[in-house]
Amino acid sequence: MPTNTLGYYDPAFYANEALIHLRKALGFANTVHLGFDAERRSFGRGDVINIKRPSTFTAQTAPSTAQDMKTESVQIALDQWREVKFSLTDREMAYTGDQIITDHIAPAAYALADKIDQDGCALIKQIPQSSLTAAAATVENLLDTRRILMSNAVPMSDPSRLSVMVTPVIEQQLLNLSAFSQWQGSGAVGTDAQVTGAIGGRFGFGRIFANQNVPAHTGGTASTTSVLAKGAYLAGVSTMTLDAVSLTGTVVPGDIFTVGGRTYAITNTVTAASNELVGVTFTPALEADVADNAPVTLNVTTVIGENVAYHRDAFALAMARLPDYSNTGLFGTAALGVQVASVQDPVTGLAMRSRIYYVGADSAVHVALDVLYGWKVLNPRMATRLRDQS
Repeated sequence: MPTNTLGYYDPAFYANEALIHLRKALGFANTVHLGFDAERRSFGRGDVINIKRPSTFTAQTAPSTAQDMKTESVQIALDQWREVKFSLTDREMAYTGDQIITDHIAPAAYALADKIDQDGCALIKQIPQSSLTAAAATVENLLDTRRILMSNAVPMSDPSRLSVMVTPVIEQQLLNLSAFSQWQGSGAVGTDAQVTGAIGGRFGFGRIFANQNVPAHTGGTASTTSVLAKGAYLAGVSTMTLDAVSLTGTVVPGDIFTVGGRTYAITNTVTAASNELVGVTFTPALEADVADNAPVTLNVTTVIGENVAYHRDAFALAMARLPDYSNTGLFGTAALGVQVASVQDPVTGLAMRSRIYYVGADSAVHVALDVLYGWKVLNPRMATRLRDQS
């Protein structure tokens, strides 16, 4: 197949420019742990990437025994492969490179960033602890999320690692409070918010920001919230059966239950049969043994916004380089009839691939930008939902 000469339409240039725009457009993903494998050159969809979980230590009486580095590898499946593909007509190819970046590359990168963010925000439903309120946009409710995080021994000394993500409605309501946008409530940072519309940091959180991808939640239809554990369960298991008299309805992913003073997030849909909810899975795994007939409280509330306060190490995004087919021993020099470049930021691990090829039937150059990534909750106790029921 003959090689097409595409002039200044350089796939490496497009990939790098798209990567810059991707990083700028990411919202939630810019505030979480970013992991990647610096050794392996490329991955494919379905591969598993190993990242290091951030370490934790305990202060002990000196002299003490050296503690093991708790930086065990965490596996994240690279199960999301997304692309944006567009064509450049003969007329558009007369544009300058800058114009093509503005008109095509930047919007394509934004679309990819938005999809990455949507998938990340979906993980909020795996967070077990929550503060449920009919009016989430209050100082007291925000401070309640801080209390929950501190009670879970989340490191709170570095505000740059602590964030609160809210719906646009909650952001609007917060900006109407003196504590967020008036001098008498928050000084110069409050008046700055009147100009920029950005809340910034408050109360030890380095960033409070709005994201249109914050999910809502439609709770299950369980007929009672007071149920029992059917059978005894040891700490470490993540599946239980629950029962109650005249139990009907469902539980769904994102519902919450409390047992033994600890909360857990349900991760599957179960429909009651014979007064039982059989095989309810949840996260995290049980942190203490549960006795047979132990009381369990279900929370199947429907909310319009699963706002979340979190430490960056609660969630992880892993991205990986897609193959660039640069192995000329296998494919020859541009033998595939396509120019490909795959780039990765060596600091953040964010990665992007660009493919450029000519389609004779369309009389157009086609450009495809694609990304490969996976999300995971690293530590569900390092985040808490602020559930808006208003």
